Amino acid sequence: MMRGITLQRLQVFCAVYERNSISSAARALGLSQPTASRHLRDFEAASNLTLFVLDKGRVWPTAEADALYSESRFLQDGIGRLETRIESLRQGTGAKLAIMTIGMLMPNVVSRAIAGLKDQMPGLRLSVDVTTADRQLEAMRSGLVDVGIMAGDVATDAETVTSLGHGRLVALLPKELAPAERVVSLNDVARLPTVDTTARGPVGRILDNAVRARGIAFKGAVMCNSLIAVPPLAQALQRAAVLDEFTANANPLPGMTICSLQPEIRFPILAASLSPSGSRVAMDSFVELVRSALP
Repeated sequence: MMRGITLQRLQVFCAVYERNSISSAARALGLSQPTASRHLRDFEAASNLTLFVLDKGRVWPTAEADALYSESRFLQDGIGRLETRIESLRQGTGAKLAIMTIGMLMPNVVSRAIAGLKDQMPGLRLSVDVTTADRQLEAMRSGLVDVGIMAGDVATDAETVTSLGHGRLVALLPKELAPAERVVSLNDVARLPTVDTTARGPVGRILDNAVRARGIAFKGAVMCNSLIAVPPLAQALQRAAVLDEFTANANPLPGMTICSLQPEIRFPILAASLSPSGSRVAMDSFVELVRSALP
């Protein structure tokens, strides 16, 4: 492009040509009249041509302007198509994002992030599944998922792993056994009958490591392999349990109290993907929304 001829100056030229008025062109482009006049003067200076003449308050194109407009309107059409494409990308029109998440983060974190993403990109097509971190990684390798949300010490071969924040383990106790300050230690919980969680999952491994490091053992006898089942089972049996804060807070149960652990036991929350996605804008927005939704 000739030095000094910019897309904005070209747009001003075309708008003035079509309307025979600088003020009308300025309004159409959302510019002030002095700004539009300056762009038009700069365009004429760059082309070294007289493109308009002033007659009774109106501007009329010269033969040179006629020739330039017949060429430049194709550029205008291209700019219009580019603007339409940019807007469709912003809206997510035609794009698709496949999301997988672990169960504990679905009710209050991932669901809120998805709602925010749809507000930002209403045209985006979404698929959502809830499964373990291991199955998420298998789905990524098969090209079935764009981004996975995981927690705990996950061994992953993902190309991109983003730290989103942390979650905490908490204790769930029958109300009559909970201290007034709602703070307990693992040793305090170990003195009570408990509902244990399996060490197969990321949170279970973190709890198992913490228990082993302290040389204590829970009075279990009841083992639960599903985190979502721990709170109602603890309520029904009137036993204590240690689980993640998200599951504990998802559905507060009558007669049960959530207590903080001291010292605090935290675990990482991650977003993972294996390769660049065609929905990279949507993916990046979703990951940031998950980060914002975390406590």
